Amino acid sequence: MLDSTHPITQHVFRASGLMDRVMIRGQKMSVSPSAVRAELLAECLPLFAEMRELARAQFGKRAAFILVAVDEYEAALRALGGLGGGRITEDRRDGEGACPACGTPITKFRPLPDCKGFEDHWIILCRECDKPFMEAHGKLASSDGFGTWAI
Repeated sequence: MLDSTHPITQHVFRASGLMDRVMIRGQKMSVSPSAVRAELLAECLPLFAEMRELARAQFGKRAAFILVAVDEYEAALRALGGLGGGRITEDRRDGEGACPACGTPITKFRPLPDCKGFEDHWIILCRECDKPFMEAHGKLASSDGFGTWAI
């Protein structure tokens, strides 16, 4: 459990927010046409820069590990954005059908069905195309990374 009075806590929460904003965009990228993937990747690049800045400024000895994991995260999203040679025209953001890049059935689920205000919130993604960036996301969440697993 994260100690709410510890000075690093605010930075862990900030990192968590940055990571989640990237993850949500990555999930959307995996089911989007190439033009939308490019837009989502462009939205992620400043978030990666913020993660790097935060790591250097607040995470001391863990910064080196974090910086490598952020580089892996960015590389995985760049690869996801470039799948299909930038020629994917199919849009699977509705959660129907198969991934336009790899053919895996699209995963669609509602993570918080009983929470007020989230009744219509769905997560839609290609689990196969998401694997590379989710691996990097997991490294950042670890105790060697930002430690967001503790939230």
